[in-house]
Parts: sequence; C-alpha cells; structure tokens
Amino acid sequence: MNSFKKYSVALLALLLITGTVFGQGTTSALNGRVDHEGAGLPGVTVTITSPSMQGNRVAVTDVNGNYNFPSIPPGDYTIVFSMDGMATVTRTVRVGLARTERVNADMRLSAVAEAITITASAPAVLETTEVQSNFTNDQVEDLPVGRTVQNIVSLSPGVTTNGPGNNPRQANPPVAISGAYAYDSLFLVNGAVTNENVRGQTDNLFIEDAIEETSIMTGSISAEYGRFTGGVVSAITKSGGNEFTGSLRDSFTDPSWTETTPRGEAKPDSTLNQTYEATLGGRIIRDRLWFFGAGRYFEQDITGFFTDSTIARPTTIEVDERFEGKLTGQIATGHSLVGSYMSYEIDQTPHCAFGCWDLSTMDLNGRQLPREMITANYNGIISSNFLVEASYSTRDLVFAGSGGDHLTTDFNDPRDMALGTWGYDFTTGGAWGAPIFCGVCDDEVRENDYYQLKGTYYLATAAAGTHSIVGGYENFAESRFANNYQSGSNFDVYIYSGISPTRTANGDLRPVISEGDILQWVPIFALSQGSDFQTDSFFINDKWDLNSHWSFNIGGRFDKNDGVDSGGNAISKDENFSPRLGAIYDI
Repeated sequence: MNSFKKYSVALLALLLITGTVFGQGTTSALNGRVDHEGAGLPGVTVTITSPSMQGNRVAVTDVNGNYNFPSIPPGDYTIVFSMDGMATVTRTVRVGLARTERVNADMRLSAVAEAITITASAPAVLETTEVQSNFTNDQVEDLPVGRTVQNIVSLSPGVTTNGPGNNPRQANPPVAISGAYAYDSLFLVNGAVTNENVRGQTDNLFIEDAIEETSIMTGSISAEYGRFTGGVVSAITKSGGNEFTGSLRDSFTDPSWTETTPRGEAKPDSTLNQTYEATLGGRIIRDRLWFFGAGRYFEQDITGFFTDSTIARPTTIEVDERFEGKLTGQIATGHSLVGSYMSYEIDQTPHCAFGCWDLSTMDLNGRQLPREMITANYNGIISSNFLVEASYSTRDLVFAGSGGDHLTTDFNDPRDMALGTWGYDFTTGGAWGAPIFCGVCDDEVRENDYYQLKGTYYLATAAAGTHSIVGGYENFAESRFANNYQSGSNFDVYIYSGISPTRTANGDLRPVISEGDILQWVPIFALSQGSDFQTDSFFINDKWDLNSHWSFNIGGRFDKNDGVDSGGNAISKDENFSPRLGAIYDI
C-alpha cells in the first residue's frame, strides 16, 4: 500500500471509528526527531517519565527518526533516548498544558561517548502553528497579579479587558481575545466548558491554589476546538502524585487599609475579610491511584447605607464556599481514568439588588447561588500508534431564593399588592417597596453537558513524512430554565419624573409617584419550558511533518446546531464547515 493510500485509510478510519481527548484541553503532546550524522535514525527507544504521570511511556522512532507521545499530562519530563551501539542521551523539558512540545536528539556511537545528559535547552521559536501562552501556578505566584482565570488570561498577548462594552475597573472584567467580543471565546476547566450561559464569560468555579496551569490560545487553533471566534482558554487543576503535597493559605483584606486621596475623605470602617484555602494531594496506590482535594472559604461583611440616606442598612454577610475532589487512576497498563467534582456556593444574607431605599427592599432571607461541575476522562493506548480517548462533563448554576419572599395571592387587596410591588428610582438608582424579583417563585437554572470522542493515529512514511492525525465527534448542549418573575405581584413602578422619595424627620420613606412615571404589569402568560441549544461537531486535524524544513497543520470542522427558546420555538438550526490551515518553514 503506497503512502497516499495509507494516509487516506487513516483519515477514513478516524472519521468512522473514533475514540476522544482526555478531556479537551487537559493534556499535552511531546514529539521530536532523533538524528545520527544528520540523518533520521529509526529504531531508537524513547522513554519518558514525569512526576505528573503514572508509570512511564515508551515509543520507538519511525522510519524518519521521529517519535510521538500524544495525550500526556502537562509537567516536567525526562526523556531518555537509547539504542544498542549508541550513547544514551537524556533530555529534560517542561511540557505545557494543551501544547505540543518538541525535543530532538543527536545520537553518537558509544565509542565516542557513553552517555550524554542535557538538563535544559532553549525551545525553538515556533514548533506548532498555534499562537499560545502558558502560565503555571508557580509563575502566577511570583507575579503581582490576581489568581483568577481572568487575571491570568490578561497576561497573554492578544487579550484585553477593555473590549466593547467592558469595564476594566471591575473586579473580574470580561476578557476579549483576538479582537472578538468578550462572550465569544471558549473557557475550559478540567476539560469542562465553564462559559456562563447568558454572558459567555467563564464562571469562577475553581479554587485558585488548586489550578496547576492555564493555557491561552489566541490564533491558528486546531480543529479540535470549536464554538468560538476569539480564543480558547484551558485550565487544569492539580492531580496529586506519588508524593504527598499540600498547602494552606489565609488571605485577608481590610477596606480601612486603603490610603485616602489628598482631598482627605473619611476612611471606611475597619472590617477584616479573610479567605482560607487548603489543598492536599498524594497517592493511594503508587503509580496506580492518586487523589487531590481542595477547599476554599471566604466570608465578608458588606456594609452600606440606604440610598440617598445616612441611615446604615443591615450588614450583608456573603459566604463563599468551594470544594474540589479529584481521582487519577491507571485502571490497566495504557488505560487511565480521571474524575473530578467541584462545588461552589455563595450565600448572600440579607441581599440588596440594585440599591435599596429602605428595609422593605432588602431580601432578608437572602439568596443562594449553588454551582456544581463533574468531569470524567478516559485515555486508552490501543497500539503503539493508535490512541482513543473519551470525556464527559456537566455543569450547573442555580439562582435560588433571589428576590422578595411575598407572593401576592389576592390582587383585589391593595395591601397584599403593595407587599410584592417595588418601585425603582432612575434618578438616584435605588428601589423601595419590596425586593426586586420573586424569591418564592421558580429557581433559575443554567447548565450545560458536554462529551467528546476522539482518536489519535500516528502514521510514518518514508516519502510523505510523519502525520499525527486526530479526529472525533463532540456534543455540546446548554439549557436555561428561567421564568424571571420581576416581582412578587407581577407589578413594578419605574420612576422617571426625577422626583425621588423623600424622608420624614424620623427617616420614614415617602415615595412620590407623578406624571411621567410608569406602573408596569409584567405577568408571565406562558411558563418557561426551558431553552435548549445543542451543537454536534465532527473534526479532523493532521499535524504533518513533511521533512526537516516543512511542517503543516491541516484540519477541518463541521458544526451543526439546533436551538429552541423557552416557549419551545425553534430559534436556530444551521450548519457550517470551517477549514484550518497552518504552515511552518524552518530556515
């Protein structure tokens, strides 16, 4: 069978029989070339080991002297090149998350040297067509920046927090990548899609000390990734290891520590807010089963005053609790399984939405924002040149108890109506009368499910070079259930006249409604059935090393989507094909 037929058969096989990535964006690849006197050397045994990997991996260089290790965990690797009659060569390299690192070796006859050890080397300027930046946990610790995914992503070229409609001064401003809108990039944590359903930014469902590495791809991205026009951000949490490691952190802030300006305004009252983080990882069975766990607890007192008043409103106590558990296991030689669970819940009691004029607008029972994410990833080495992978994830966010706790039942009783109706003053920006939204109506739920199947095939030919071909299928579905009751009575008042509420001498509120103000009736005539959006995708990508000078990245992706709104009406049903092409010439 000639080279063209072999190549065609490999492509067809990957389109028909696919296995997936070890969680998209959770692994890396390592390849390279072994030479002897300027020519590719076949038959060299290449062995890699790493504290991040259970056991070792072994490959043999092909007819062109190339080797390939797909789907390996990111980390520090030792590569040993050995062959009878040749001096053993040892190299070390840091393999970044979602990157393809290349390590070459030049072997000599053992009569010349018994062994050659190179502990570090300068990386090539460019080994793949992807434009990419990687930041490890240790690097972020050494930099004077925040530790959230948004803060880390902002370090990469091609990223800005000052895109259209953004406010770069907010605590976690949305990031825009490669000129796209902030909502149009893909965010992954442990291979799970963390894009929030409405605004498209990443949900901070992670513990900062648990993040191992973050990868930011801003251009020429492989066909393995889709559903974006900006960039791809992938973060992975730690996995434990053969040695036991852990950390404990206490971070604290106090608004009174902020220096005043030369105008000499009063400092805020002293309130110590502390964030506790802890991690622990290690082995259950050496080289077979590892564990990792992390927790985070943050409680802060949010003080403030009622709108247009010197009267202090009740202090809001915000509790932020996060937990992660992760297991990494080698279920058989060449077959690995990784599972993780993340929980993140915020409790805000009492809660004030959009400013409050008096106690009637405070949601005294508060609101809760629980989140959960589950991921499962399988990786199987079928043969020396064929790898299959499968992954699944699910994530959900719930808005529970958000709004007033009185539901009007008697619309003929003005007192009952008043208990559930709020007014909002657009002049000073505050509400009065009742909490905004309805806390005893349906909870709002935003969730997504994602799974991917992928196969990787390594093909070496004497005439057409070597090919690392990946192909697969993925399904992404997101849904949102929200009846979005605006108040407990289905009525609200918008104050546009500019006449703000007034207060009596003892502080009682006296709302004023006049000409130009609007009383709205906003009932929900048809309850939500839940909106659903689903994308089915097929992709194939070939990283082709033709010779010592030319390498290519050739791929394509087919996406088909189907979406319905909360009333069950079709809003999207289309499909498209996107080609990917990159080329490198090494001078």
